[in-house]
Amino acid sequence: MMTTNKEISQKVLRKLNMWEIDPTPEKYALLFDHYSGANPALSAAMESQFAGGANPTSKELERLYARFLADYSNDNDELENLAKSLVVQSSGLQGLAHALSSSASSFGADIQAEVAGVTDLSESDCDVGEVINNLVELTKRTVQQNKMLERKLDAAIEDIGELHDTLKRAEEHAQTDFLTKLPNRRKFDEFLRDKIEDSASDNEPLSLIVGDVDHFKMFNDKYGHKVGDQVLVLVSNILRKNIKGKDLAARYGGEEFVIALPNTTLDQAAALAEHIRREIANRPLALRKSNKEIGNVTISFGVAEWSAGESEDALFEAADAALYDAKSGGRNKVAKAALRMSRSA
Repeated sequence: MMTTNKEISQKVLRKLNMWEIDPTPEKYALLFDHYSGANPALSAAMESQFAGGANPTSKELERLYARFLADYSNDNDELENLAKSLVVQSSGLQGLAHALSSSASSFGADIQAEVAGVTDLSESDCDVGEVINNLVELTKRTVQQNKMLERKLDAAIEDIGELHDTLKRAEEHAQTDFLTKLPNRRKFDEFLRDKIEDSASDNEPLSLIVGDVDHFKMFNDKYGHKVGDQVLVLVSNILRKNIKGKDLAARYGGEEFVIALPNTTLDQAAALAEHIRREIANRPLALRKSNKEIGNVTISFGVAEWSAGESEDALFEAADAALYDAKSGGRNKVAKAALRMSRSA
């Protein structure tokens, strides 16, 4: 059975209360993303960091928030506004949660005050019936107040759940190339950074493929931009079909495509690039209206394997240099970058 946003929100509040951590908007957003499964990288970090069963501290949650959620896309007004709305709503949720807690504490204090008046009936001239009536009225008032607060809390949780869904869709839209529906450069850069960190900690291989459609300008100039778009969609569909779940292919800009391959060596990545190159070259392109074939699309690939201590920029430079070799060697080729450093160094 699928967990609802309301149930996730309630779980977040229970966890924060159990850990004795104030439910700030940032911590709420962090745990909501974790328990909803919206951010697999965050969930993996949470599960790894607290695998021993120790409760997280407020500082640890703040560091995780800074790492995974603080960098909302400031150049995207829609994302920024949604993020601000989420923080405002979460702040209201925090206030309601505190109000419920205060109501319960106040009720307990009032009960104690009333009971204290009749602790020793032999020394008290109080009216027990009046005390009982006071307790009944106090209970009724508190129940009504709490019901009202709970209704507001439920409504706030529903609103926050809807905001989370909207923000998630907006982020996906901001990270997706409109034409090819592949991830865009922003998404790919984030993914590659994370995978470099994983490879550094696990000492596992990581390879990068950079591809560039051969003579792309010719298709645009000779047949028009719609045919150029058709070429890009054809390439993207073949890339998507040939990668595994842990890999990521993206349109990096113009006619350039990239593939990140975790747990993949240079030779394995080069073999995949060769397979994709052959499939693209063997797929004739036809005009959609007339179905007339206009030739074959080809693509050149440069392949590089990440080396220990190497930055993502250096990895890209190595793959780009190999791509240049493939282009200068006649195009429609796969070229491997020279090994630079050992992963185990």
